[in-house]
Parts: sequence; structure tokens; C-alpha cells
Amino acid sequence: MNQSNTLPKDERLSRKKLIDELFAHGLAIKTPALVLVWRELTLPVELPAQVMFTASKRNFRRAHDRNRVKRLMREAYRVQKHDLLDAMARSGKQFGLLFIFTGRQLPDYAYVHGRTTELLRRMLREIRPLD
Repeated sequence: MNQSNTLPKDERLSRKKLIDELFAHGLAIKTPALVLVWRELTLPVELPAQVMFTASKRNFRRAHDRNRVKRLMREAYRVQKHDLLDAMARSGKQFGLLFIFTGRQLPDYAYVHGRTTELLRRMLREIRPLD
């Protein structure tokens, strides 16, 4: 698998039907201020996963604050996604991922990176038995 640290458009979850299914039937892994919702899906592309990031308007009234939080989450995911994507590719299944920032204060990158690492490690443990 290609090991570039990019997050191309194909890797982003954007189909409303898939997003609705993920919200309705996804499994959640929670850490303080960050939640990962995931589910096995049939994706419209030949990739092991598509991902989406969100921050609540209730917690961050200003769009530039929400955008910053989502940018931090994308960056943290982008630099450490390879182990997870490799495990997903080996399982032969496709997954939808949704990162939700639930904290009320603007985080720094180190905090988001640490929580993302924890979430990805826990998800990796859950999908490894599928290998």
C-alpha cells in the first residue's frame, strides 16, 4: 500500500447515505474530548477506509474555531493512519470512520495527536481479530 502522508479526496467520507448509516449503527470508541465512530461499510472507492471529522457548533460558536479543531484532527489522523489502513486492507473489508471532537476548549496539536493515537490503537485491537 502507498505510504504517503496525504489525505486525498477519495479518503474522505462524503456520501450522505454512508454518513447516516455510520451515525445510526456505528460503534463508538471514546476518550476525553474525542470520539471515534466506526463501522464496516461498502465504500464507493477501492480503499480500506474513508474518514470524516466534525466539531460541534454548540461547543465552538465561531467557524474559524471549528475549522481549526477539524484541521488538527485531520493532521493527527493523516500522520498516523498507515498501521490502521494496512490492517483494514489485510482484512479485505472497508470501514467508515468519524472523528467527533466533544471538548469545550480549543485543544493544541499534542493533545489531539495523543487522543487520536489512543483511539486508533483501540480500534486496531478491535479489528485485528477480523484478520
